[in-house]
Amino acid sequence: MDLVFSDIHADIDALETILEVASSDEFTKKYGSFDRIINLGDLLERGSAPKQVLKRLESLQKNHPIISVMGNHDEAFLYQRPVSGSSIESWTAHQALKREDLSFFEQNNDQTFGQQQFIDKKNQLVCVHGGPLDPQKITPKNVYDEAWLYQRTWQRISDEEFEFFSYSGYHYKPSSAFDEGKSLLGNFVILCGHQHEEAVLVQNKKIQNILSDLVVTKEKVSDFVLEKKEIEINKSSNYLIRLGLGGPSGYYGAGVAKPHFGIIQYNPKIVTLFTVK
Repeated sequence: MDLVFSDIHADIDALETILEVASSDEFTKKYGSFDRIINLGDLLERGSAPKQVLKRLESLQKNHPIISVMGNHDEAFLYQRPVSGSSIESWTAHQALKREDLSFFEQNNDQTFGQQQFIDKKNQLVCVHGGPLDPQKITPKNVYDEAWLYQRTWQRISDEEFEFFSYSGYHYKPSSAFDEGKSLLGNFVILCGHQHEEAVLVQNKKIQNILSDLVVTKEKVSDFVLEKKEIEINKSSNYLIRLGLGGPSGYYGAGVAKPHFGIIQYNPKIVTLFTVK
């Protein structure tokens, strides 16, 4: 089983809550223990505990493989690109980070950090923060200062029936994401985050948004109440699944919005989305 989360945003309390739930006896008895962790990006900014979050993930790496892709806020901090929204408390905590605190982000030979996309051919997964589109295919010629906003870290599912660029990134149609997935894998599941709200789109003969069709159930695990939605993966269909906000404190304050996470079970393949109430 894979444990999946996105947009922790330096919220150590939310991360610990997710880990406590997913590691509890009640949870593992029903769903199994997680073998692998998939982080869909944005560990940094907005929240005020970046060092604690990074150290916690480093400790988890000792016992669990962690698949991690870069988020737009991760890149904004590491490449010193201005992104609005963080509080003074968050800014101060991030400025106090030292080089050794950032060792979780592997530096590449070209001085970039991490990876923007992870493809798991065995399990037919495409993992990205924002979107899977090839930036070279969508970035206009002679665009320099804004080219980074076309990267996979800044792409987002369009709320319109067309694609467009704004200073929040490149807004893509789900059909473009599915076309890109087909160039990488046969049938597949694309996992993303970035926009903080859950979305579930399935492509068979046509593309359907099935989030509102999913049955929502509640269950008690330890001291927590979980709201869950199960997605049974049909081998002949493709899926674009967006996870909700993992670490809400930097956006809504502590105790207001609740952490989101997901799991992927295999044989049969089921993606389950959870909200910790």
